[in-house]
Amino acid sequence: MIKAKLLCVAALLFLVNSAVAQKVAIKVEAMSIHRLNTMRLPNPNDWDNVSSGLTKVGTGTMVWLSGWDITGDSTYKAGTSYLWSMTSRPAGSTATLDSTMKQWTSFRPDKEGDYVIRLTMGTRDTSVTITSAKYVGTNWKNISGAAMNCATCHQTAAPENMNKWKESGHAKMFERGLNGQIAAYWGESCFKCHTTGYNKNALARNDGFDDVATAVGFVDSLWRPWRAGRFDSLLTTNKKNLSLTATIGCESCHGPYNPQHFGKGTQPIPKDAGTCAQCHDEPWRHNRVVQWENTTHSGKVASPANRRGYTGTSVVTAYTLNDCVRCHDGQAYVNFTEGRSFDNRTASGYSRLARTPITCLTCHEPHSTALRKAPASSDTLSMGYRYSGVNFGKGSLCVDCHKYRRYGDDQIMRNMSSTWGPHYAGVADVFLGQGAAGVTGFVSGHRLVDNTCVACHMQATPDTSSVARDKIGMHTWNLRYETGGRKYDTVELCKPCHGSITTYDDIISSLDYDGNGRKEAFTVEVKNLLKRLGKALPPYGVEKVATTDIDRNAIATNKDSVKLKTAFWNYLYVKYDGSYGIHNPTHVVNVLQQSLKLLGYSLTGADLVDANLPREFELSQNYPNPFNPMTKISFTVPKESRIELQVLDVLGRVVATLVDEVLPAGRHTAVWNGRTSDGRLTASGLYFYRLKTEGYVATKKMILLK
Repeated sequence: MIKAKLLCVAALLFLVNSAVAQKVAIKVEAMSIHRLNTMRLPNPNDWDNVSSGLTKVGTGTMVWLSGWDITGDSTYKAGTSYLWSMTSRPAGSTATLDSTMKQWTSFRPDKEGDYVIRLTMGTRDTSVTITSAKYVGTNWKNISGAAMNCATCHQTAAPENMNKWKESGHAKMFERGLNGQIAAYWGESCFKCHTTGYNKNALARNDGFDDVATAVGFVDSLWRPWRAGRFDSLLTTNKKNLSLTATIGCESCHGPYNPQHFGKGTQPIPKDAGTCAQCHDEPWRHNRVVQWENTTHSGKVASPANRRGYTGTSVVTAYTLNDCVRCHDGQAYVNFTEGRSFDNRTASGYSRLARTPITCLTCHEPHSTALRKAPASSDTLSMGYRYSGVNFGKGSLCVDCHKYRRYGDDQIMRNMSSTWGPHYAGVADVFLGQGAAGVTGFVSGHRLVDNTCVACHMQATPDTSSVARDKIGMHTWNLRYETGGRKYDTVELCKPCHGSITTYDDIISSLDYDGNGRKEAFTVEVKNLLKRLGKALPPYGVEKVATTDIDRNAIATNKDSVKLKTAFWNYLYVKYDGSYGIHNPTHVVNVLQQSLKLLGYSLTGADLVDANLPREFELSQNYPNPFNPMTKISFTVPKESRIELQVLDVLGRVVATLVDEVLPAGRHTAVWNGRTSDGRLTASGLYFYRLKTEGYVATKKMILLK
């Protein structure tokens, strides 16, 4: 009896302690047109209920809130009960919450000021303050007589951000539309995204664009047809104050001017893609965010440290490849590019819940919208190889993270552990032919593709009607989507070299590398070689589905441990790259073949060991010749050298520069598309192409026929 009572008391104490330990969180939800449609929520005027997800909102703008149990600081979990209340609101406000006992609630602030919303779950509660305010706009055209606005202070306080923004596409969008630089269809339906504070809801009287337009008598139909000089002419009329909100301005991303905004941190600084989604998540045309949601960048992948809840004690300042947060936390990557430290200590509040996903603002500098740039000193692979002489173009952003943390020749001499290996997604190492264990690298011919990673992975989605829409190409970064047994691939960029193909499976290997007597799709040849190498590792003869199927302990304790570790490293090196040779075809085949040979397996297929590096510079005749519209120019480089390959006209003037960078030894191919360096089409006729490097110059003729 006493024992039973003690058990009951213990159970009761456990329940009480569990209730006390419960933590509650409120999310201010960003709601785009697409998200509202997906959730089947109302959205009058196709815009009224769109929300930025910020705590500073225009008066009359809908605010969406959701409640969560965050006990353990590891995941957002649905609670068992919800009780919402508005504990404070401005004088005269009649705003109410649309729901008080559901996970989600919303309200529309009808007066300027602070609204305090409380959520109670069990014995714990939390609250959030939403500030409702009017827009002041940005006097970016320096018109006279403008009232206080963002530019009043920020022309001198943080002017670098203001100056970058004034030259951005965001700032000039409405101006371009009025000047006829967008399209004839441009008009009122576009204003909701191309201006600041637009909202036609009857309660949204907040001095946003539509309110100012009404006040000054601006009617878009009276300014048609759009043509050059229209915006400047607007500035000479009594409607000039409209220009302060006739732009995607500061308040579009930071919320309307908070009367208490004097100093850093008093306006929201967005990190979430939801702020961008207000305008960039409106399929069919403006679909960048829904594309991003179909990637692993969108928060589906976190580092092991983040999955556990980070327990480190250091503040990241050096940002080496061993710092998980450098690439797995969006804000940490931003700090890395800006040379600022990042506090990743649990004691400072960093945890899985605090992690920032890889969002729009991770890759794009928000004021200029240009791609971010990492410090020059980060142009280094794990083995110390500097690739600063390689022109990755826009792809240089991708390379900052997509390189292996370790390299083979070092690691095969170290003891194995559960994390032993190159890490993941080391595209840069494979692309540059670096980092494999015990194998001399081949350079990828795909290095000569302009903008490298971006050119291939951000191709336009192929015409598949709606089947693969937003699932491949552009901001999905995916090259293939499979559904219903059919493959949809982005292959337009491949066609100039690989012919009229529809999928990557149409690229047939020129040789039988895997030795099965057939020349198959190149990726199939690589997969077969990888499968053979997997069977050559313990447990022997067994096909490996996952990398964890390989017995690391058996490798570590084997008398041929170094050989096995070398082969295992190279297996992971190719497997984790994920392209099955596409990133660097010759190099990947060579790595797999040499690894099999090291383990004593004979090769019955074509052996790349005979493909020795060239002994001298050589410039080949272009093919086809004559050509229209593209031709390939091949050349060999016997040693790492700075190469310049240019197209010249009959007068010796440079028409286009195809290559101007340091290239390693190997065979290379460049493609000329019949255009000048600035993209203009050239005329039919005779042209010359010249290869120039230290101690070697060669020139050949070619003919463009149209």
